[in-house]
Amino acid sequence: MESIDGQYLVEDYIKKWKANKRYTLKVLEAMPEEDFDFKPADGMKTFKSQATHIASWLNNHIKKVGLTGLTKVDASSKNSLMASLEKNFDELLAYIETIDATKLGDTTRMWYGQSTKSRLMNLMDNHLTHHRGQMVVYLRLKGIKAPSYVGW
Repeated sequence: MESIDGQYLVEDYIKKWKANKRYTLKVLEAMPEEDFDFKPADGMKTFKSQATHIASWLNNHIKKVGLTGLTKVDASSKNSLMASLEKNFDELLAYIETIDATKLGDTTRMWYGQSTKSRLMNLMDNHLTHHRGQMVVYLRLKGIKAPSYVGW
């Protein structure tokens, strides 16, 4: 199997995370703040909890890729949560734009075992997509038109 050029991956990550930022913030923006505590059923996260979980989880995993000094997530209001998430997306993008592509194969220890930086980038994307998709369903359950999907 041929290896993919690391610089190609970096360029794809930049496109992917710019789209992730745009779409995620649109999903959060669509839910009125008075409905941020909505949850479809007992035992499920609220919309706000989903958003906070995305932001906090990204924060923790971004550190494992090599970026430190991230803004602490402020979930005290819709605006503060969106600002925290936007700032961390911006910091992640700035980091990706300067990453040495040859380092994407470097490994780091995770709770589930060793992982390369490249695999972590894909894991963060997958996790974000999973929870953002749940948030889209919450919007629809509230009768709110979900933002059009942004892929790349």
